[in-house]
Amino acid sequence: MSGSFVFSDLPELKNKLNFLSFGKIRASYAQTGKDAPAYRVRARLVPQTTTGGGFIYDFYGDNPNLKPERTSGFELGTELKFIKNRLGVEFAYYSNERSNQIVTQRLSYGTGFIFGLLNGGTFSNKGIELTLTASPVKTANFSWDMIVNVTRFKTQVKNLPAEVAEFYNSDTWLYGNARASAFSSGLENFYSNINLSNNQSGAASATAIGGYSYLRNNKGDILISPSTGLPVINTNFLPIGDRNPSFTMGVTNQFRYKNISLSFLLDIRKGGDVYNGNERYLFARGLSTRTLNREQPVIFKGVLRDGLENSDNPTPNNIQITPQLRSDFYTALPESEFVEKDINWLRMRDITLGYRFPKEFLNRSKIFANASVFVTGTDLFLLTNYSGADPSVNGNSASTLGVGSAGFDFGTLAMPRAVSFGLRVGL
Repeated sequence: MSGSFVFSDLPELKNKLNFLSFGKIRASYAQTGKDAPAYRVRARLVPQTTTGGGFIYDFYGDNPNLKPERTSGFELGTELKFIKNRLGVEFAYYSNERSNQIVTQRLSYGTGFIFGLLNGGTFSNKGIELTLTASPVKTANFSWDMIVNVTRFKTQVKNLPAEVAEFYNSDTWLYGNARASAFSSGLENFYSNINLSNNQSGAASATAIGGYSYLRNNKGDILISPSTGLPVINTNFLPIGDRNPSFTMGVTNQFRYKNISLSFLLDIRKGGDVYNGNERYLFARGLSTRTLNREQPVIFKGVLRDGLENSDNPTPNNIQITPQLRSDFYTALPESEFVEKDINWLRMRDITLGYRFPKEFLNRSKIFANASVFVTGTDLFLLTNYSGADPSVNGNSASTLGVGSAGFDFGTLAMPRAVSFGLRVGL
């Protein structure tokens, strides 16, 4: 269900708002359903291809009480154009909620099956989209057009299947104890009780990074083992980061001077965390630049886990260790130490310089109706505060379910710089 109203067509406004070329407001609401895959509500028999033949049950058990997924949402927006369409604004706010999601669970082998489907998990997604268009300069020989797109969204996890604390994508468990996770928003008290300190980002987010962090006392101090002098790792999977950026922006500029054109796209991202699995791999093997000072003694900041850690006067750690003499030093840091926070970037996605042959020149051939040549460069430069090669990473392919493993950097390569040349002709 949707509707719109073009208020700029009102005679009263046409006379009073001469600067407004076009104005519209719109609203829509929709609700959809999604059924379970075929042969999942009831267990099915499949041919037995091993010795003896016959039929056996498939991997999936049945769930006759399975309900369809439900998604409902609305969108409010407006479109405005000013100064004879030289300036345009398009804005939209949307909100949708998905409930009774159909998810796969691992079953006990005692059931005779391996997987089963169940309903559970309610996700709420809200966001805004803003598009600005402008033509700052427009003459007979020269023009400048630009488009700016801004997107911001947040997906909140209201609850998870079977009221579990975490639901993770096993395909994203690439290296170390870090993975793409969704943590329930109903567990804030649980998170605060385990003293996550500043690593609590990602709680109640569908784009969280779940992983190991430090064990802390009730004041948030890192606990240190009195026998080793190394920090104590909390081996629960907890939210240690959130891959979702604060906003993304694309800026497109197009210049034309007579038959010459120049266009480029700037890609901007603000915020969002990245798990640098490459750095953790190198650190564990003493190959990271963070291990160059291995001969220098260090004292980890924290308090000793000596029974006084939650008292009014915990014992500060004063145990000195030398990394090159302790092989366990290189595995002492949890995955939270390799999550890089608030990663920003500015990259030149592409830039194209083109030349269109004049009509007078083409008319001589009596063959070509139009022709042009161009040169395009992609990913020519990148400005970022990320320490790795490129923060625009995905540890798996696009076939990974859910929000995938974007933001997991392990074994991935940076976007390559490329230059291409081309010729366009019309007959």
